[in-house]
Amino acid sequence: MVKDRMVELLQEHFELNLYEARAYVALVGFGVLTPAELASVSEVPAPRTYDVLRSLEKKGFAISQPGKVNKYRPVHPENILEKFIEEWQERIKEELEAKKKAKEELLELMTPLIETEMPKYGVERVWVVRGIRNATLKTKEMFETVKEKVLLADDGYIAVNLEKDLLEAVNRGIEVKIIVAENILPRLKASRLLDYAKEGKIEVRVLDKFELPMLICDDEVFFALEDMAARYFNYETQIWIRDFRVRNLFEAKFNEYWEKAKPL
Repeated sequence: MVKDRMVELLQEHFELNLYEARAYVALVGFGVLTPAELASVSEVPAPRTYDVLRSLEKKGFAISQPGKVNKYRPVHPENILEKFIEEWQERIKEELEAKKKAKEELLELMTPLIETEMPKYGVERVWVVRGIRNATLKTKEMFETVKEKVLLADDGYIAVNLEKDLLEAVNRGIEVKIIVAENILPRLKASRLLDYAKEGKIEVRVLDKFELPMLICDDEVFFALEDMAARYFNYETQIWIRDFRVRNLFEAKFNEYWEKAKPL
């Protein structure tokens, strides 16, 4: 129903609760209402009408007319909704600035901790990373810190979703080789990766399929454990290892794929 949709939008986007939204829709429809009248024409319970109308007035959605029995009329929707958006934009700006300042302060406070992390805890060599968001953050970190070489055998995620981070590494002079599964090639048609490949900045080859997708950045290796259920629910388990011996094993497998793959 149209009324239900109006109530839903007021709740979702304009910070009114259910009873406030119902009351405001009723006021817009009837023009002027007393608390008792509101209870009779809306789904706001009679014991709540006084509180609900006072709350609407406080939020700027209604105006009261004092008397023996208070009457309430709505503030025109165009006025109050536009005013709400303007105030919301100001509030968001202030919150954004506050978060930026908090970030800078935290980085300043945490710098001594970051600088002493290595001698305190040693060099981490193995991490288990779960979930698409955490995997994305770890992959971005690898692209940001790589010094020499990236080898990527991708079956549909990294090349498509982390193109910008990958190209930034290329622009820093990092050597990049990419093998993509044939089924994701159509998704790369509009990608700048293909432009970079045509310009000779990166090497890209296509393989019909491969059983072990992987990302190698210098001595770091990142790969997913096979679990279709976890992949379906975006909770795939990824393993990150920093060890030149493991890197050598994975690089040998990558080179095996590379020899079988077709140039673009």
